[in-house]
Order: sequence, then C-alpha cells, then structure tokens
Amino acid sequence: MQKLAAAALAAALLAVPAARAAEPQAPDPDLAKFRQAYTSGSGIAYVVIHDDKGERIYRYGDASRETAKKDLRGYVLFTCLSPHVFVLQNPPDKAALLNATVVHAGEPSFADLDGKYLADCKNPLVKTAVKKGK
Repeated sequence: MQKLAAAALAAALLAVPAARAAEPQAPDPDLAKFRQAYTSGSGIAYVVIHDDKGERIYRYGDASRETAKKDLRGYVLFTCLSPHVFVLQNPPDKAALLNATVVHAGEPSFADLDGKYLADCKNPLVKTAVKKGK
C-alpha cells in the first residue's frame, strides 16, 4: 500500500506542467488546517469531504502522510478500490480539500466512519481500522 500511494502521487505530480513543478514548494495557506490534521498522528485516518454531492469518505495511512510531508503539491486518499490524488494546482481538488474533515483513530466519529467506509466497500482485502477492544 505504501508503494501504491507513493506511485499514485508521483504519477499525478508528473502531470503538473514543468513550469509549475519547478516553482519552489510552499505550504498552501488556505489549506494549513487541513495539512496539519492530515500530516499529524499515525495509522489509518479518515477524510470526509462535504460537497454538493453529499459526503464522500476516504482513508489514508502512514505512507500517504509521509509522502505529504515531503511533497506539498498533493494528497493521496483511498476509496476501498483505488487511490485518489488531490493535486493542489487543480481547483476542484483544492476546493474539495477546503471542505474536508480529517478524523483520526480515537476521535468520537472514527468508528462510525469506519463502519460507513466498510459498508460501501466490496473489496474483501479492506479491513476495519478500529482496534479490537475499543
């Protein structure tokens, strides 16, 4: 999964025009709160994006978190079947992240989001992120 996240982000970032890729990276001030939440913690976390389509639930882990710490141009989030790379130079991606909430393990809504994520997932390889005994 770690290699898949890094490969997905790398592929998306290669699509960024060369002139933009050569610009120095600086954190996007509009997404400072999201970035801090996304890069903090460890293990699986959920991202809920609220938009006109309703609520979309993604999750990510340490590989995506570490990639985001090194590369400020995008974020890798997963549905149960595939990675989705949100590139900040893409206005719809940035707008989606501005309306996103990050939920880490131990937060009150984490187990509920885990249940919703798994209910919509038909991939038998995707397992719960809720630790047993909690």
